[in-house]
Amino acid sequence: MWDGAFVVSDNYTASYTMWHFEDQNPNEAVSQTLHPTGNTSVCNLQYFHKTLPTPEGPDFTECHPWKNEACCTIQTADATNLNTAYGPTYRWDRCGALSPACERFFVQEACFYECSPHIGLYRKFGGHACNQDDPQCTQVYDPSDPTHNTWQVHQMPIRKDYCDSWLLACANDLFCASGGGSYFECARIAPSVRVPVIVNTTTVVVDNEKTELSDGIIGLIVVLGLVAVALVIFLCCVVCREKAGKPMFQPLTESKGGKSDIRLSSVAGTSAPAMNA
Repeated sequence: MWDGAFVVSDNYTASYTMWHFEDQNPNEAVSQTLHPTGNTSVCNLQYFHKTLPTPEGPDFTECHPWKNEACCTIQTADATNLNTAYGPTYRWDRCGALSPACERFFVQEACFYECSPHIGLYRKFGGHACNQDDPQCTQVYDPSDPTHNTWQVHQMPIRKDYCDSWLLACANDLFCASGGGSYFECARIAPSVRVPVIVNTTTVVVDNEKTELSDGIIGLIVVLGLVAVALVIFLCCVVCREKAGKPMFQPLTESKGGKSDIRLSSVAGTSAPAMNA
């Protein structure tokens, strides 16, 4: 989804997690193992990030694992800002409201990107972790090169068990599928109006959006459908009888005295007695 920013790894001593509950951040040991000379005392990524990871106050709850050394401010680490800060084309719910279980993982990833000092080691242009044999990244940032930026991440290993849990939580949710689900490819497509409603009714998809139909509307559609089918059957019967020379209705004829006779053919094909109107 992030164009090579992360790779899945089943080597848990050499891969990171995007969330933790321990007092000691487990990513500290991973960085020491993989990049003992890497500098995590600065915030290597730069967009909404701080220059240095510093402690935050007691209200820093959304991204609490990084409270003691955060590269993000409390304004950035706000539940709404994490989803909207980069504009409507980068929202994770642009194809409709996500289930709470799924959305929580997107919040965790956003906190990890904005707040962790360890992710900066994998900065695509100027990151310590860049393999010199990899032509897609460089350890030296060139501000005069228009292809370089200070915010992109490249090939950071993430624990497979964390990725599997994320996939399971989002198995029934919808995402933009352009470019294989790439955030950057999807951002080139303007999102349509979202319908962020989750109710226990039938769900349909219209223009890549989840839209909910109430039971009353569904019932009305069914009734109208049955009426339409009955009308079609009736018209077919009328046409067939006309072609067979046994019309259900006969034309009006004028009787003596200037009054009209209405004649209705019986179902058996015999004429009913004339009625004077």
